Amino acid sequence: MAESKPVSGMSLIFYDDSPVFGGHEVMALSGLEAVLSNSSDRVVFIASRSNQKLLAKLDEIRNRYQHLTIEVVDWQSSKLEGLRHWLMPWRSRKLAKKMADCGGSMLVVVQGNIEHSSLGFFAAKQLGIRCLSYIPVPHTNAQMGAKLGAVRDIFCKRLWRMPDAWVTITDEMARMLRQRGAMAPIRIVYNGVDIDRFCQGDKKLARDQLKLPQDRVLLGVIGRIEFRQKQQHLLVEAVAGDEELSRQCHLVFAGDGPDASRLSDMLNGGRVSGTMISWCDPAPLYRALDVVLIPSRYEGLPLVMLEALASGTAVMGSDRDGMKDLLAGEYRFDAESLTALRQCLKNWLRSGMPAAAEELKNRVRSEMSLAAFAASFSHAIEAEKANSFFSKSG
Repeated sequence: MAESKPVSGMSLIFYDDSPVFGGHEVMALSGLEAVLSNSSDRVVFIASRSNQKLLAKLDEIRNRYQHLTIEVVDWQSSKLEGLRHWLMPWRSRKLAKKMADCGGSMLVVVQGNIEHSSLGFFAAKQLGIRCLSYIPVPHTNAQMGAKLGAVRDIFCKRLWRMPDAWVTITDEMARMLRQRGAMAPIRIVYNGVDIDRFCQGDKKLARDQLKLPQDRVLLGVIGRIEFRQKQQHLLVEAVAGDEELSRQCHLVFAGDGPDASRLSDMLNGGRVSGTMISWCDPAPLYRALDVVLIPSRYEGLPLVMLEALASGTAVMGSDRDGMKDLLAGEYRFDAESLTALRQCLKNWLRSGMPAAAEELKNRVRSEMSLAAFAASFSHAIEAEKANSFFSKSG
């Protein structure tokens, strides 16, 4: 991909130096498209060369919107980003110069967590422009079980006070931001899903397509296979250790990740029936499943949860984060408790295996659609652009 040339005039700038393309990048690009479609003003997106998937997606968007400019930088966020800000202050000056060359008038920092892309905070301060953080997971490194998490959190403390505004994805995340020391205004913009694609359908047909058993209760976990955060092993242990569950249930894991081989070994142990799918279209999978499980230690507002609920499929999750905001109490369990997960499943089985509540399904389909997200995100950006204009005028 060819880099864009520096532009003159004033621009809204998005900045994301993460080397990883994840769910938050998916939503950030949806937000970018919403902004581009609502205004002909120039928008610049600065991304790391290490994130080739993000750059490819940006190229596709630029083909549709000629007022998008893409700038590429040769650095990326690291796991010690908070410390690097102290040791290498010249990095922010380099970014500030690039932003000045782009005519930056306001910065949107795309952050998977507080360290990602935080270099943008310092560059915005040096340029004297307003900075908005779009962040789904305001957890500490220690909470996420990161290596040297408590030490890294010491160097991250000042980051929580640097943005002029925040956009996050649930009330629980907003509360967490305040706990971290964030003082700036917070707007909540729910994630959005494609409600035309994720809708109710024929369960039997979906199971036939995916070669899944018709005579078992299907429990599914969809996403990156990583025990530290996602805890797929907890579900295997909960079902394998209970005769009622192991007799009735078949586990389905869709995804890949560092613990895929360990998960495969657990399923091959013979104590529980299960299927692993490295990749498939999730839309028919949601229709095939009886319930989607999210036993994670932490999440934001998982797209998997919204997609499943929009499809009418029941969801159970740990009593944290976006699951705590959306799911009824009987569908939540202590993330650290094997017993709590097991009991939650047994209660659901004994109550007749209800699908997603109609009220909850309808709420997701109305408030958390792609259209609702686009409108809400655009409004948040436009409101902050107005604040930027008036602060400069003052």
